[in-house]
Amino acid sequence: MKPDARRTLLLIGAVCAAPVIASYTLYWFGRAPTGANYGELLQPAPWQPGRMVELGGAAIEPASLKGRWVMVYAAPAACDAACRHDLWIMRQVRTAQGKEMERVERVWLVTDGSAPSAELLAEHPGLRVVRAEAAAAPAGRIEMVDPLGNRMMRYPAQPEPKRIIKDLTRILKYSRLG
Repeated sequence: MKPDARRTLLLIGAVCAAPVIASYTLYWFGRAPTGANYGELLQPAPWQPGRMVELGGAAIEPASLKGRWVMVYAAPAACDAACRHDLWIMRQVRTAQGKEMERVERVWLVTDGSAPSAELLAEHPGLRVVRAEAAAAPAGRIEMVDPLGNRMMRYPAQPEPKRIIKDLTRILKYSRLG
Protein backbone atom coordinates (compact mmCIF):
# COMPACT_ATOMS: atom_id res chain seq x y z
CA MET A 1 0.00 0.00 0.00
CA LYS A 2 1.29 3.44 -0.90
CA PRO A 3 2.01 5.95 1.87
CA ASP A 4 -0.61 8.39 0.55
CA ALA A 5 -3.28 5.68 0.49
CA ARG A 6 -2.40 4.63 4.04
CA ARG A 7 -2.64 8.24 5.28
CA THR A 8 -6.03 8.68 3.55
CA LEU A 9 -7.34 5.44 5.09
CA LEU A 10 -6.21 6.49 8.59
CA LEU A 11 -7.76 9.95 8.12
CA ILE A 12 -11.12 8.42 7.10
CA GLY A 13 -11.00 6.07 10.11
CA ALA A 14 -10.20 8.97 12.47
CA VAL A 15 -13.04 11.09 11.08
CA CYS A 16 -15.50 8.20 11.57
CA ALA A 17 -14.26 7.33 15.08
CA ALA A 18 -14.09 10.93 16.40
CA PRO A 19 -17.86 11.37 17.04
CA VAL A 20 -18.06 8.01 18.82
CA ILE A 21 -15.09 8.84 21.05
CA ALA A 22 -16.46 12.34 21.74
CA SER A 23 -19.89 11.01 22.69
CA TYR A 24 -18.46 8.46 25.14
CA THR A 25 -16.19 11.11 26.65
CA LEU A 26 -19.08 13.53 27.17
CA TYR A 27 -21.33 10.78 28.53
CA TRP A 28 -18.86 9.58 31.16
CA PHE A 29 -16.98 12.76 32.01
CA GLY A 30 -19.29 15.58 30.90
CA ARG A 31 -21.65 17.63 32.99
CA ALA A 32 -24.62 15.77 34.46
CA PRO A 33 -27.74 16.62 32.46
CA THR A 34 -30.43 18.52 34.29
CA GLY A 35 -34.06 17.58 33.92
CA ALA A 36 -36.19 19.36 31.40
CA ASN A 37 -38.86 20.05 33.99
CA TYR A 38 -38.95 22.88 36.51
CA GLY A 39 -40.94 21.10 39.20
CA GLU A 40 -39.51 18.41 41.45
CA LEU A 41 -40.67 15.00 40.26
CA LEU A 42 -42.18 12.90 43.02
CA GLN A 43 -42.32 9.15 43.32
CA PRO A 44 -45.77 8.22 42.03
CA ALA A 45 -48.01 7.92 45.07
CA PRO A 46 -51.78 8.08 45.27
CA TRP A 47 -53.11 11.47 46.28
CA GLN A 48 -55.08 10.78 49.45
CA PRO A 49 -56.57 14.00 50.70
CA GLY A 50 -58.93 12.20 53.06
CA ARG A 51 -62.49 13.44 53.37
CA MET A 52 -62.90 16.66 51.39
CA VAL A 53 -65.77 19.08 51.97
CA GLU A 54 -66.52 22.19 49.92
CA LEU A 55 -67.15 25.42 51.78
CA GLY A 56 -70.86 25.04 51.14
CA GLY A 57 -70.83 21.74 53.03
CA ALA A 58 -71.06 19.34 50.06
CA ALA A 59 -68.68 16.39 50.21
CA ILE A 60 -66.30 15.87 47.31
CA GLU A 61 -65.00 12.48 46.40
CA PRO A 62 -61.37 12.52 45.28
CA ALA A 63 -62.45 10.19 42.48
CA SER A 64 -64.52 13.06 41.02
CA LEU A 65 -61.26 14.85 40.22
CA LYS A 66 -59.83 11.87 38.35
CA GLY A 67 -59.54 12.35 34.65
CA ARG A 68 -58.09 15.85 34.99
CA TRP A 69 -54.73 17.29 35.88
CA VAL A 70 -55.13 18.92 39.30
CA MET A 71 -53.07 21.79 40.68
CA VAL A 72 -53.28 21.54 44.49
CA TYR A 73 -52.38 24.26 46.97
CA ALA A 74 -52.72 23.94 50.75
CA ALA A 75 -52.90 27.01 53.00
CA PRO A 76 -54.98 28.49 55.81
CA ALA A 77 -58.08 30.50 54.89
CA ALA A 78 -56.43 33.69 56.18
CA CYS A 79 -54.47 34.01 52.94
CA ASP A 80 -51.33 36.16 53.20
CA ALA A 81 -49.52 37.85 50.30
CA ALA A 82 -47.57 34.71 49.37
CA CYS A 83 -50.76 32.65 49.35
CA ARG A 84 -52.54 35.20 47.14
CA HIS A 85 -49.59 35.22 44.78
CA ASP A 86 -49.57 31.40 44.50
CA LEU A 87 -53.34 31.33 43.84
CA TRP A 88 -52.80 33.98 41.16
CA ILE A 89 -50.03 31.84 39.63
CA MET A 90 -52.33 28.81 39.54
CA ARG A 91 -55.01 30.87 37.77
CA GLN A 92 -52.54 32.30 35.25
CA VAL A 93 -50.92 28.93 34.52
CA ARG A 94 -54.30 27.36 33.83
CA THR A 95 -55.44 30.29 31.67
CA ALA A 96 -52.19 30.21 29.67
CA GLN A 97 -53.04 26.70 28.46
CA GLY A 98 -55.65 28.12 26.09
CA LYS A 99 -57.90 25.44 24.61
CA GLU A 100 -56.27 22.83 26.87
CA MET A 101 -57.21 24.65 30.10
CA GLU A 102 -60.34 22.54 30.56
CA ARG A 103 -58.04 19.58 31.27
CA VAL A 104 -56.70 21.35 34.38
CA GLU A 105 -58.50 21.74 37.72
CA ARG A 106 -57.38 24.03 40.56
CA VAL A 107 -57.96 23.01 44.19
CA TRP A 108 -57.20 25.03 47.31
CA LEU A 109 -57.11 22.88 50.43
CA VAL A 110 -58.00 25.09 53.37
CA THR A 111 -56.00 23.82 56.32
CA ASP A 112 -57.95 25.53 59.13
CA GLY A 113 -61.58 25.87 60.18
CA SER A 114 -62.23 29.41 58.90
CA ALA A 115 -63.52 30.49 55.51
CA PRO A 116 -61.62 32.58 52.94
CA SER A 117 -62.86 36.09 52.20
CA ALA A 118 -65.50 36.53 49.52
CA GLU A 119 -63.26 39.13 47.86
CA LEU A 120 -60.47 36.60 47.42
CA LEU A 121 -62.83 33.95 46.06
CA ALA A 122 -64.27 36.45 43.55
CA GLU A 123 -60.75 36.96 42.14
CA HIS A 124 -60.45 33.24 41.33
CA PRO A 125 -63.51 31.93 39.48
CA GLY A 126 -63.50 28.18 39.04
CA LEU A 127 -61.16 27.57 41.98
CA ARG A 128 -62.41 24.67 44.09
CA VAL A 129 -61.96 25.56 47.74
CA VAL A 130 -62.23 22.56 50.04
CA ARG A 131 -61.39 21.47 53.54
CA ALA A 132 -59.56 18.20 53.90
CA GLU A 133 -59.05 16.08 56.99
CA ALA A 134 -55.43 15.39 56.13
CA ALA A 135 -53.17 17.91 54.45
CA ALA A 136 -52.64 16.47 50.99
CA ALA A 137 -49.98 18.95 49.92
CA PRO A 138 -47.27 20.77 51.83
CA ALA A 139 -48.49 24.20 52.92
CA GLY A 140 -47.36 26.98 50.63
CA ARG A 141 -46.35 24.74 47.70
CA ILE A 142 -48.16 23.96 44.47
CA GLU A 143 -48.37 20.28 43.53
CA MET A 144 -49.60 18.52 40.41
CA VAL A 145 -51.80 15.43 40.56
CA ASP A 146 -52.16 13.39 37.40
CA PRO A 147 -55.51 12.21 35.95
CA LEU A 148 -55.02 8.80 37.55
CA GLY A 149 -54.93 10.41 41.00
CA ASN A 150 -51.18 10.23 41.68
CA ARG A 151 -49.10 13.07 43.08
CA MET A 152 -46.38 13.59 40.49
CA MET A 153 -44.73 17.01 40.76
CA ARG A 154 -44.06 19.70 43.37
CA TYR A 155 -42.99 23.28 42.72
CA PRO A 156 -40.74 25.48 44.90
CA ALA A 157 -42.19 27.78 47.55
CA GLN A 158 -41.86 30.90 45.36
CA PRO A 159 -42.40 29.49 41.87
CA GLU A 160 -41.71 31.15 38.55
CA PRO A 161 -44.98 31.23 36.57
CA LYS A 162 -43.37 31.01 33.12
CA ARG A 163 -41.53 27.83 34.04
CA ILE A 164 -44.69 26.21 35.44
CA ILE A 165 -46.53 27.18 32.25
CA LYS A 166 -43.79 25.52 30.22
CA ASP A 167 -44.00 22.35 32.35
CA LEU A 168 -47.78 22.11 32.12
CA THR A 169 -47.81 22.84 28.40
CA ARG A 170 -45.37 19.99 27.85
CA ILE A 171 -47.38 17.66 30.11
CA LEU A 172 -50.64 18.38 28.30
CA LYS A 173 -49.00 18.08 24.88
CA TYR A 174 -47.56 14.63 25.46
CA SER A 175 -50.19 13.17 27.79
CA ARG A 176 -53.23 11.46 26.38
CA LEU A 177 -54.74 11.34 29.86
CA GLY A 178 -57.11 13.99 31.14
